[in-house]
Amino acid sequence: MPTKKPRTTVTFEPEDHEELQRWAEEEFRSVPQLILAIVKRALIERRERKQKEENK
Repeated sequence: MPTKKPRTTVTFEPEDHEELQRWAEEEFRSVPQLILAIVKRALIERRERKQKEENK
């Protein structure tokens, strides 16, 4: 079933992709799953920083 979630394409230098592949394997994930987890973590941290700045 097709998803309605937005998609994007990211390109990496070969050595960066190899490192991502090793990292994903360590966590028993695929590279796309790892990248999604990294992005989600970064977004959470960004929201928290922005919220702290707004509450100053």
